[in-house]
Amino acid sequence: MQNQLIPHRSLVCRAIVLSAAIGCSSDQMTAPPAPTGSIVVTPSRLVLGVGMSRQITATVRDQSGAPVAAATVSFVSSDSGRVRVTPDGVASYVGPGEAEIRVSSQDLEAAMPYTGLGSGHPARLVTTSTRLPGDREGDAPFGVAVDGQGRILISQADSGLVVSDFYPITGPTARSVDGSPTSIALLAGGTALVTPTGADDQNASIIDLSSDRVLSQVPLGDTAYSAVTAPDSHTVYLGTTHGRVLVFDASSSSVTDTIGLELAHSRLNHLALNSAGTLLYASSFTSGAISEIDLAQQKEARIFIVGGEPQGLALTPDGSELYVANEAGNGHIDIYNVVTNVHEASIPSGASTSVGGAFGLAISPDGSKVYVGVTSNEGPGLIQLLDTGTRAITRTFNSCGSTPRRIAFGYSGGLAVIADESGCATFVE
Repeated sequence: MQNQLIPHRSLVCRAIVLSAAIGCSSDQMTAPPAPTGSIVVTPSRLVLGVGMSRQITATVRDQSGAPVAAATVSFVSSDSGRVRVTPDGVASYVGPGEAEIRVSSQDLEAAMPYTGLGSGHPARLVTTSTRLPGDREGDAPFGVAVDGQGRILISQADSGLVVSDFYPITGPTARSVDGSPTSIALLAGGTALVTPTGADDQNASIIDLSSDRVLSQVPLGDTAYSAVTAPDSHTVYLGTTHGRVLVFDASSSSVTDTIGLELAHSRLNHLALNSAGTLLYASSFTSGAISEIDLAQQKEARIFIVGGEPQGLALTPDGSELYVANEAGNGHIDIYNVVTNVHEASIPSGASTSVGGAFGLAISPDGSKVYVGVTSNEGPGLIQLLDTGTRAITRTFNSCGSTPRRIAFGYSGGLAVIADESGCATFVE
């Protein structure tokens, strides 16, 4: 979306010195020529997180709408304590809060709204949503990731597309990986792994984020609906439909190991990795269990029989507590202390029996908030905000559709993105 503003100029009183008096009369007031043309600024609104920068572009157009060649444009921040902007239009985050970036060329001006987001978790709790491209209700948005530059990636399970854009979403680009992609794992070097892809859903695809190109499609020999990246940004763990975890090495674009689980027929829809990269947790809604995997030993260490249909998983930053979205019945959120092996709490999802259950779950980077997506059979789905300190649901939002799926944080934790299989995405800033 473009920001096109044509300003108006106040009348100027031209002073005429007479022998008797000095003043302005109504017949002496003349209006200067009205500005002809406009400035088109992209993006129309800028949102940045800690450490982020973005290039602003501005095009001067004449009265007919044609670009004016060699027009000089200047950029000025209204508050340099929140956003800094260079003469050529590179805006950089300084602090949280609202400001404007003012763009001018001779007698033309435009003002672009700016928001600097805080870190840790979305603090303003402002929600927006957007429909995503594609037929069949947006082709089932499912997986989501946000890279360090602020690029938002959403996979669409029905069409095999991955769409991307910066927030606020205005014109997402799409690339095809085929298959039914439900998970996105960010890698080093500005790439990402998407799974499952290919005609038979038994591949993973590596995409380049800056060029929107599919670099390779790698056969896995199994269907992997979940993926998580190790701290080295090169290793990806993939949860399959046949009770095993694949170890994928991005440097060689190959599966280097397979970790078999005791519950062989488990479908591993969700994974969670501790911050040290030593323990991996995999939930199976088909067996009602969560497996703890010792990655140094490459084997299953413990099994938590939780019952119901465990789905989304998230660990606290210190790795001591595991949050589990359980989809069974009307849904609840379980909290397990994995150090003491104690089930500490079970919190109702807030949904009625007819609505559905908890599915997607993610914890904010600072560990203070857990976001839970609750699917619905009637009306909108729910996005629940759970405070990890009080263990209470402190806020409820309606999802943009009825089926919220995966959840990711970006912009240093100041933005949450929830993909909704009904064809849209919800953003919380």
